[in-house]
Amino acid sequence: MVPIDNENDYLKVSAAPLLDKDKLLKSIFRISTFLTAPSNVDELMAKILDEVVDTMGFDMGIIRLVDETKQYLETKVVKNYNPEETKTAFSVALNIKEHDCLSTKVAKSGLPIAVENMNTDPRITETDRMLTKVYTRGSIMCAPLKIGDEVIGTIAAWCKEEIKYFTEEINLFLTFASQMSIVIHNTRLFETNAEKIRQLMILQEAVSEINISRVLDNHILYVLSNSALRIADADKVLVYFLDIEKDRCLVTDGGKVFIEDRKAYDKKIGQSIIKRTMDTGSIVVCRNSDDSSAIYPIYEGCSSEIAFPLHIKNKFKGALYLAKISDGYSQDQINILDILVKNAVTSYDNAIMHSMLSLEAESLKTEVEKLKEREDILLGFHNIIGKSKKMIGIFHVVEEVASHNTNILIQGESGTGKELIARAIHRQSNRHSKPFVDVNCAAIPGTLLESELFGYEAGAFTDARKRKIGLLEYANGGTLLLDEVGDMSIQLQVKFLRMLENGYVRRLGGTENIPIDVRFVFSTNMDLAKMVSEGSFREDLFYRIRVVPIVIPPLRDRSDDILLLSRHYIEEFNKKFGKKVRGFSKEAENILKNYSWPGNVRELKNIIERVMILQRIGTTITPDDLPAEIKVIPTQKYLNVEIEKFLPPLFSGEINFTSVTEKIMNDIKEKILENALEMSGGNKTVAAKQLSISRYKFIREQKKISKHIN
Repeated sequence: MVPIDNENDYLKVSAAPLLDKDKLLKSIFRISTFLTAPSNVDELMAKILDEVVDTMGFDMGIIRLVDETKQYLETKVVKNYNPEETKTAFSVALNIKEHDCLSTKVAKSGLPIAVENMNTDPRITETDRMLTKVYTRGSIMCAPLKIGDEVIGTIAAWCKEEIKYFTEEINLFLTFASQMSIVIHNTRLFETNAEKIRQLMILQEAVSEINISRVLDNHILYVLSNSALRIADADKVLVYFLDIEKDRCLVTDGGKVFIEDRKAYDKKIGQSIIKRTMDTGSIVVCRNSDDSSAIYPIYEGCSSEIAFPLHIKNKFKGALYLAKISDGYSQDQINILDILVKNAVTSYDNAIMHSMLSLEAESLKTEVEKLKEREDILLGFHNIIGKSKKMIGIFHVVEEVASHNTNILIQGESGTGKELIARAIHRQSNRHSKPFVDVNCAAIPGTLLESELFGYEAGAFTDARKRKIGLLEYANGGTLLLDEVGDMSIQLQVKFLRMLENGYVRRLGGTENIPIDVRFVFSTNMDLAKMVSEGSFREDLFYRIRVVPIVIPPLRDRSDDILLLSRHYIEEFNKKFGKKVRGFSKEAENILKNYSWPGNVRELKNIIERVMILQRIGTTITPDDLPAEIKVIPTQKYLNVEIEKFLPPLFSGEINFTSVTEKIMNDIKEKILENALEMSGGNKTVAAKQLSISRYKFIREQKKISKHIN
């Protein structure tokens, strides 16, 4: 026996050791390589224990580490233990302050202990003999694992025979312990960070999944229990809920969910950690290896337990319970589990509120449906206002074609609502939950339109620093509206046609063919058929996109809808501007119906908004409130043009037919422009509207005529 009261006592043994020095040096070298070899802590400690036991001639060995609370020594690895001894070693955590055994003595003092005869040494306690039978015979060495002055664990090794330890052997054992401490400490630091990242990733995934749940089903329970099991690295999980109103309990182990009478579980949890955490409303951690513990484990053999309170409004209270066969729970695990539980409680609160609102909404369903029918009558179809025969016909066409993937070409003047029809087709189709993407070909320069539609790879051109997916890819599964398709360049038309035929896109600078599933709707205010004949639009693309044509009539051909739209916009701007206008006078209605509306619905809306903002109107809009340009009513007198005045006298000689007809055409154009300017009081914008052309085209025609005259 070698009693050691301080670190130098073992030096009194001075006999020569009988160890193979070459073997020892190789072993120490192998342990030093563990500092750089990637491995987890448990594997590393098993390798080190093998080296120590085999190199120094021991028969058995064990390594215990101090847990995060610094209250317990937990078994990490054993060597040459029988199954019963292994089970005991891993199931019992040693309380450093309360348990009396060799390992706790070494952990408290930080000094090694060498026992040459375990049968007679008084330091061998009943706790030692309970832990393993080897304490009844042979010899043992137990040393602290230290980083500086802090003890992080212990290593103990036994020999079956009673031997006298030499000074060099004890020094060597302490050298092994010192090297082992450094290797374990460094590896634990790395593993702690990696483990924290793993736990946070599980938490992030669980919270995201829990927070999107708005239904009172078992999904939140499943995510909570299984995520908690993974975060804590536990062996058992249990979620217990008590329904206070119905006096029954819900229990799940992460798989099946059981609903039982409360009394059936009262006995089972009465003296458990679950009951304590429900009563106190706080987190409870328990190790049933504590002799003083008054809490009985729920699962036999699981000595390490933890419970978190689950209180949901005043309806439910319960707990999340976790258990391990060995090891405890780090503070990081407890903090992360606490966040998970609080998120689950909040999600249950939200789900209960959502359920209550759903019940209220269900009770109002009939009334809502009636209001919806009334709204449909007022708004026509998908927020498109119209009751004229032409618009009702268009609504029927939309309903028919929406469920198919046929290409649709919507034609109509500017401001008639082509985009609204396209959106109605999308909402009516089975793609309504997928993206609706609209692209205005006229608003994007030709050089950029291709990259916007098809996307590009990094490095495809000077400023292409990273990959960008095109709008065709983005719209996959949904609907793509190509507005003003007539403005697409001939070069891009070729590539777009190929995409329509093959069903895939290739990004600029890329080689991969990417399949897409997109429903195409095209719109334009141009005459594409004429453009085909002129060669500015490809004929094959024209027929490809014009499978189902929809022509939206101009507002002047929908006289039944003019007042319906006007009243709708009055209601809209009453809310927006806080006005109380009820409608129009008869005279004002006549002016609205007789105006040609070259800007269509968009112009009508803008006119109503302007009147509501600028005019000090009462409850009725009168002709005095309307702008001057819409009150000018064209008469037949202004439109009559006497061709004879422009015809040159015909003589027997020849005339140049081309020159004559060109001059007549220009003279007529000049007269029309003059009349329009006269009617509008010299306002070119109003004159252009009277002629149903843009102001830009009006000025351009004036310049052409002036050039011809000169």
